[in-house]
Amino acid sequence: IFVTVRSADRRELTEEEALSVLAAYDIPTVPGRAVAGPEEAGDAAAMLGFPVVLKILSPDIPRKTEVGGVALGLTGAAEVRASAEAMATRVATLRPDARLTGFLVQRQAGRAQELRLRLGDDAMFGPWISFGRGSTAADIDPDDGIDLPPLNLPLAHALIRQTRTARLLDGWRDHQPANVPAIADALVRLSQIAVDFPEIESLRINPLIADVDGVLALDASLQLRPAGENALLAIPPYPAELARSWRGRDGRSVLVRPIRPEDAAAHAEAFRRLTLEDVRYRFFSAMTELGAAQIARMTQIDYDREMAFVAVEHIEGATDLTVGTARLIRDPGGGSGEFAVIVDPTWKGQGLARHLMERLFEWGRSVGMTEIVGQVLAENRPMLAFMRALGFTLRVSAEDADVMEARKAL
Repeated sequence: IFVTVRSADRRELTEEEALSVLAAYDIPTVPGRAVAGPEEAGDAAAMLGFPVVLKILSPDIPRKTEVGGVALGLTGAAEVRASAEAMATRVATLRPDARLTGFLVQRQAGRAQELRLRLGDDAMFGPWISFGRGSTAADIDPDDGIDLPPLNLPLAHALIRQTRTARLLDGWRDHQPANVPAIADALVRLSQIAVDFPEIESLRINPLIADVDGVLALDASLQLRPAGENALLAIPPYPAELARSWRGRDGRSVLVRPIRPEDAAAHAEAFRRLTLEDVRYRFFSAMTELGAAQIARMTQIDYDREMAFVAVEHIEGATDLTVGTARLIRDPGGGSGEFAVIVDPTWKGQGLARHLMERLFEWGRSVGMTEIVGQVLAENRPMLAFMRALGFTLRVSAEDADVMEARKAL
């Protein structure tokens, strides 16, 4: 689609083209057909089934309703033809400078809540994604939540909850509730479009209608950047390619992959299974619980600046368990960084900690790091022996005699 637009020396997609982009990412779109004139509009309406909506197609009129460029509830082919002719005459009178390229005929959707989803660009943060109230009132009384892509489902639900509109999604009076998981799914898919195509300058879905059965995009606009320009995401996408299986000495296996926000509950549960000694050795204090803010900080990371690998054990018929975590945070210069590692008591002696550390070494080298550093309590003799076995040099910390500094060149 984008190649076709570029070859026509255009940057702005037609509504039909923009809806086709959404459909390619499995965002439900209303059935429709672009036609050249009134006669074809009537034929297309008969094919789609009544009632239908008729819209003008013009690259010079982004807001069709301002010139009467949208007709709803048309119930016959003759009515569609007459409406198209009247619409063309009205546009020629109100906007004689505007190019009218045809009409879009769409099957009319039923009553539902109207929402607006957008992609835009900020000079400092790059691409952003928003959710809020839709329809023509969105510009007059906006109610938008904004976040940075990429989004996953937990982040999409959090974006929805930023808005007053979120309260309406439960339904009220004679309005049915909306399918919130379907809305969140659409946000994730829209976010993926931004990740996959940094040449997009802006994308708007308005309205996205939502009811108890799901969502449906009725109108969309999309503009490309000038040829050769690409956006730079402030937050890098999830590095799924780093996920690998690993097997312990006793034959049990885990999936070792980068951490993600969905791991928050499993991360908190993994902490609860640690012994008091493990907690003190890892956090240098006798903590009994990780706070919500601390868990969010540990699971929502910037994959350019930090890496955290988790080892996930799949148990048939039960919830997957996080049984190990290794973390490496790059210093501001990027050449060195601080590590931390811990494994579940039931996985000690399997070689998992060594494997997790080797994955950190590998990632550190891949991003240009030359040194890795960690802090170990001087009384933690098993960890000190583990560090020596991995090739770390140890020395007493200049700041605290009870702490040893472990350092290794990569």
